[in-house]
Amino acid sequence: MLGIRLSRLPVSAKIFCTLYLLGIGCGAIAAMGQAATAVGLTPADVQASFAREMPMTSLGPSGHGQHQSAEREISIGDISSVAKVWVRTPLLIQTSHTHLFGQTLIAGLLGLIFLFSSLGERVKSAILALPFVGTLIDIGGMWLTRFVWAPLSVLVIAGGTLFALGYTLITLIALYELWLKKETTA
Repeated sequence: MLGIRLSRLPVSAKIFCTLYLLGIGCGAIAAMGQAATAVGLTPADVQASFAREMPMTSLGPSGHGQHQSAEREISIGDISSVAKVWVRTPLLIQTSHTHLFGQTLIAGLLGLIFLFSSLGERVKSAILALPFVGTLIDIGGMWLTRFVWAPLSVLVIAGGTLFALGYTLITLIALYELWLKKETTA
């Protein structure tokens, strides 16, 4: 783009791009850890968290043929078949708002760096679109799971995966071009 290539940037710009990419990567790993512990990473976990009504659980028999009282302390293992966190509609609105702004901003800054990749325009365009499309599918999937059809929870996982794939491709290609690619003179 405009004759500017990642491999030709001054060292200060290369350091800036590298630290931004690595920082966003650390944030993405933390986000995945948070999603795994708060919601879960399977369609069933997502369905339970975004169900229209709070999932209920029976603690089952105590071993003496009687149901256990909910007044005792329980572990996560006791409720593993239900949502770790049930997302109420106000929280869904808040999550959508912050994630749409945040993830779109992250994708935009990733894309800004990646615009200066030496890849062809078609390939570059497809890779650039992944985080944006992933964000829309992810957030849209949450709403569709809640209000349309629970099995659409797979969209939440697919959207997050597309975002992660886009980030990973952009980062690996950009880091290669920033630090390892040798420019050929025409």
